Amino acid sequence: MVMNRKPAAVLEAYTRQLDAEHVLYRVDAGKRAVYTHFDGEHFRDVAFVMVFDGDGAACGLRVLSVARFTPAQLADAYEFCNRMNRTYRWLRLYVGDGNELEASADAAVTPATAGVVCTELLHRAVSIVDEVCRELGN
Repeated sequence: MVMNRKPAAVLEAYTRQLDAEHVLYRVDAGKRAVYTHFDGEHFRDVAFVMVFDGDGAACGLRVLSVARFTPAQLADAYEFCNRMNRTYRWLRLYVGDGNELEASADAAVTPATAGVVCTELLHRAVSIVDEVCRELGN
């Protein structure tokens, strides 16, 4: 039986691109995930996690713990997410577990495109999260 190398190839293409851009990351091969952390002008130490599916044909960016809402703030948080989702089409924002603002985006990839596609998605997400956090502070 020949093992499908495509999932490993897309993950490796992404990490090669991160290396070329001097971005620090941690790989969890068992979860097919690459963890990065960023600071922006309006946020600090947010985790951006790129997860690759089992057949290597798609990736999903998950942005964790951007902000936390109290139960009293939830109605406003949902409206804020809806407004931001209408503004920023590249990243879907939502209130996740623990009343935390989170975000996600998905893309189809191949070993030839994964490096460029995934890093573009990451850079767009970092920029959008910074803008969203600026709006959240207003």
